[in-house]
Amino acid sequence: MELSDALTITFLGLAVVFCGLLLTAALIYSFSVIPRLLHLRSTGVEGTPATQTQGPPVSGEVLSVITAVLEIERRLYHADPGGRLTINRRKEVSEP
Repeated sequence: MELSDALTITFLGLAVVFCGLLLTAALIYSFSVIPRLLHLRSTGVEGTPATQTQGPPVSGEVLSVITAVLEIERRLYHADPGGRLTINRRKEVSEP
């Protein structure tokens, strides 16, 4: 086998593997795109943004309390700083 044949086979093999990786990445990406397209097609809504309503301004004291509570929740439950924080409200059980 000559050097040119060996290099040709090597580059063709690398190209086949690279194309396989690209097709695999496209397949994985399509798993997230196809459900969104089907949902848009079934609802007929093309992503209209929701209108924002603003309430009365929040006082500085209330804002400080909210910030403190969120920081305590984050530290107690080791929440991800970039993630979503969900606070579950528990109903208090009263003794009869």
